[in-house]
Amino acid sequence: MKRFITLLAILALTVLTGSESLQAQPVKFAQAGMGFLKIDVGARIAGMGGTQASTSGTAFDAFANPAGLAFVEGFDVMANSTSWIADISHYGLAAAYNAGGLGTFGINLVWMDYGTFRRTVPVDDLAGFADLGSFTVSEFAIGISYARQISDQFAIGGNIRYAEQDLGTVTIFDEVEGNNRDVGNSVDNFILDFGTTYFTGFRDLRFGMSIRNFSNQSDYFNQRFELPLNFDFGVAMDLLQIPEAVEQNSELTLAVDWQHPRDFSERLHAGVEYGFMKTFYVRTGYKFNYDEEGFTAGLGINYDVSAVGTIRADYAYADFGEFFDAVHRITIGFKIGE
Repeated sequence: MKRFITLLAILALTVLTGSESLQAQPVKFAQAGMGFLKIDVGARIAGMGGTQASTSGTAFDAFANPAGLAFVEGFDVMANSTSWIADISHYGLAAAYNAGGLGTFGINLVWMDYGTFRRTVPVDDLAGFADLGSFTVSEFAIGISYARQISDQFAIGGNIRYAEQDLGTVTIFDEVEGNNRDVGNSVDNFILDFGTTYFTGFRDLRFGMSIRNFSNQSDYFNQRFELPLNFDFGVAMDLLQIPEAVEQNSELTLAVDWQHPRDFSERLHAGVEYGFMKTFYVRTGYKFNYDEEGFTAGLGINYDVSAVGTIRADYAYADFGEFFDAVHRITIGFKIGE
């Protein structure tokens, strides 16, 4: 019990001191493009304050820490829908298969739906704009994953993804040719993600590290930008495992992440998940050092379908302050085999 109280005190002190130090960090703005790559995929992660580095065992680990894919049991497939801010929708799909000694193989896809926009251009001889009809934009990233357990305690994993952003076409006057022509506004790039997970051997205490969105620079005409590279280090543990020789039907997982993004100062994520009988889950968390994001919460349920597999359903709520509506996520997953 003394070790239990001591560990709780250390973790609480880490969260408090970390959040205070983050407030003193210099702020970096507008230093990355393709911002959709930063959005959390999956209601479980989002409900726990966006803690990602130490997750393990589902297909959506491809979007968080790819090393977690090494702990997938059998075949796992997941789908997520997010009602993002400003009536924007964000979607994610992933599947992973553990092939035993060969490792775990996976595929993943994430994309945005911005709806339809009206295209207008100024008219020189009129006090107004000409309506050129509607247009759409698109953003997506598709990839393949691989992860492997190096030992019972250590695993590595990675993604190779292709990302594309298409902001439609625009009509410009070509001074060389002397006429108007349509110019496309699209850019693409290849992305590498890498992660590791380490179980210490003390109960289920684990550490995770990931580097996401590593790529070359991208160019829009004469403008060059980077993708949202992010370094993430996290720790997680079921606190109810600390007392020795105690049978538990419940889990109380505490997770803390430290993130170093390219386009902002350092951030701290903290989350808690309570699970009962590995069936019902309640989650909450907080994101520190964000302009709008902060409090999160969520629910989850796992349901065994006889000898076929397990169906999972998760919901997450994320507060976005006074200027935006709250963000809601729904995730459905299905696991076959062990």
